[in-house]
Amino acid sequence: MAKDKTESHQNAPARQVGRNTVSGRQLLDFIERIERLDEQKKQLAEDRKLVFAELQAAGFNAPTVRNVLRRRSAKPADVEEAEQMLDMYLHAIGMANEAPLFRAVGMMSVDLSARDQVIEAFKQLVPTEGEIIVKIGKQPVRLYRDANGDAQAEDVVEQPKPASKPTRSSSVPERPKRDVPDVDAAGARELGAKAYHENQPITSNPFPWDDKRRAEFDAGWREASGTDGMGPAE
Repeated sequence: MAKDKTESHQNAPARQVGRNTVSGRQLLDFIERIERLDEQKKQLAEDRKLVFAELQAAGFNAPTVRNVLRRRSAKPADVEEAEQMLDMYLHAIGMANEAPLFRAVGMMSVDLSARDQVIEAFKQLVPTEGEIIVKIGKQPVRLYRDANGDAQAEDVVEQPKPASKPTRSSSVPERPKRDVPDVDAAGARELGAKAYHENQPITSNPFPWDDKRRAEFDAGWREASGTDGMGPAE
């Protein structure tokens, strides 16, 4: 029996090691997959460069687009915090013309979220005995402290102004304007003669003082009446 066991052990195939082992083939598979991913990554990088080249050829600014991509991939809270920090630093070293709070005040009329942020910021400035009224856009806001000292905010409802009573004017009322006839000089002379025959005075001349047709009207009236229009005919 011992001899049979020895012979069977000697006849068993030897275990192979090295590149032909199962673990070696598995490792090689991982390596080849990584190499393929590296090739894909390299190809994607080349494609990305081509897209940016087309973008610049179309007139867009590449650094600005990269900034937009970073903002889109970041969390909104992180973007807001970074912008606030940047504003604070720029204002601290004198590179910002206005403080972030003042810039936010300017946005209150168009951005409701900015409006709420400004109100919260102004609450910290409300004096113990007093109030602050912020009027940006059409809706003023009153900030005050209640009996417990907590800052509160409320919209201010403006009362309509009473209608003012009409004042009497001491000036002489204007005379109604006359319609100026659309005629030439000869027509104005005919109108003057017609006015005389209709028993209208020479002062009924409808033409303005600086209109040359006024003299033609007067001439036609005088010719028809035989007088100068200033008194009875002789």
